Amino acid sequence: MDSKLLLKRIDKGFQLLENSPEEAFRESKTIEMEARNLNIHEAELPAIVIQCIYYRGKNDFKEMMTRAKLLQKKAEMYEEVPYQIMAKRYLFEAYFFSGLPKRALEELERGLEIANGLTREDSLSLVSRGNMSIAMSNFYAREGDYREQLKFLHRAGREFEKMPNKVYRKKLLYIHYANLAAAYNEINKLDSAKYFTGLSQSLNEHLLQDNTNNTNLWVLGSVAMKEYDYKKALRYFKEAEKMEGYKNHLNIENLYNNIILSYTELKKLDSARIYELKKDSLKLRITENQNRSLQNLLNERSENRFPYVYVITSFFLIFAGILFVVLRKNKIYRQQEQESRKYLEKLPGTRISRNYTQLLQLLEEGDPSYMNYFDEMFPDFAKKLLAINPQIVQSEIEFCSLLKLKIPTKDIARYKYITPKTVQNKKYLIRKKLDIPKDVDIYQWFDSF
Repeated sequence: MDSKLLLKRIDKGFQLLENSPEEAFRESKTIEMEARNLNIHEAELPAIVIQCIYYRGKNDFKEMMTRAKLLQKKAEMYEEVPYQIMAKRYLFEAYFFSGLPKRALEELERGLEIANGLTREDSLSLVSRGNMSIAMSNFYAREGDYREQLKFLHRAGREFEKMPNKVYRKKLLYIHYANLAAAYNEINKLDSAKYFTGLSQSLNEHLLQDNTNNTNLWVLGSVAMKEYDYKKALRYFKEAEKMEGYKNHLNIENLYNNIILSYTELKKLDSARIYELKKDSLKLRITENQNRSLQNLLNERSENRFPYVYVITSFFLIFAGILFVVLRKNKIYRQQEQESRKYLEKLPGTRISRNYTQLLQLLEEGDPSYMNYFDEMFPDFAKKLLAINPQIVQSEIEFCSLLKLKIPTKDIARYKYITPKTVQNKKYLIRKKLDIPKDVDIYQWFDSF
């Protein structure tokens, strides 16, 4: 069989992933076998990539991990560096989505090291380096370090702009601008978010229903929410929900949270409840997939029956331990919230000053100048935090400023468009980073800070 014919089938497979993933997967398995028999690794490796993408779309982290490891093994055997980088990217995502951030970071750092050593400027090398930068940006986004996120996004853009094929370059930039729009939305630079969304949409002449359209719609909906136009926001979010293509479970959960908040603000509580149930169902499916991935990792270390029994026992002990930690943490959250409510209720009503009101207004409007104004009011605040923990990042300093202003959990959730549970979790992490004693209310600590 002619290798060119196999490569054409590979191209068709990638196209089918968007709207016919099952067909793309079946075809990739056939191509993989044929390419292996004919020793055409230029087709075998991308066939395995299609399978990685397929399982990622299914949120099947166990199988995604298995295929990514196979891709790494084959890429090393054939000395194909770009595919080694791709394997590291998919391993990062598989471990990360399985709830194993330390292993994920190890794969990511190794992938970045390989990518930095790849100096070729062919299309495959440019794409693999660019995608590794996107993976790094996603990691920093989850850490709340948006400066690093933007740095790696711009690095990816520089790779894509060098793409020799104009059609492919246009497609990559279409995705790149959508990623930038999402990043700027996260730091409340709404004009930049709108600008890059428009730039992305201008490159999508055929209005393809894919995950990039989903990102653009989510950004437009989020911007509308921050402008208090909840009807408009809901239209965008509902349209995004209908989009075909890959959406990771974190993005789906975020979308559901925004729909819930929009319905709640519009006083449509029954509709909000429907999406609460959808979110709970999603979490259950993801937890099952994460457990399968963890069990698979543990089973890999078993070499005979006795270790196998030991590993399974260990798995259930780990699961029970995780459940205990979660329940205990929820109990701590409730206790800390009760103490905070008592403390805030005792405060005199005269605490609201003109400056405080102005800060709240900037916060409600999502105005980027909020932190500049806060720093003027509390010039030593950030320095004192960094003196306690030099590893604290800007997004955490901004969150601490909300505690300094004694803003309750439900209001922080409303201003930042996150759930109250997320706010509680952030408080918990801030306590650990700043070594705030457990018996001291966090608002009281910042009040005297």
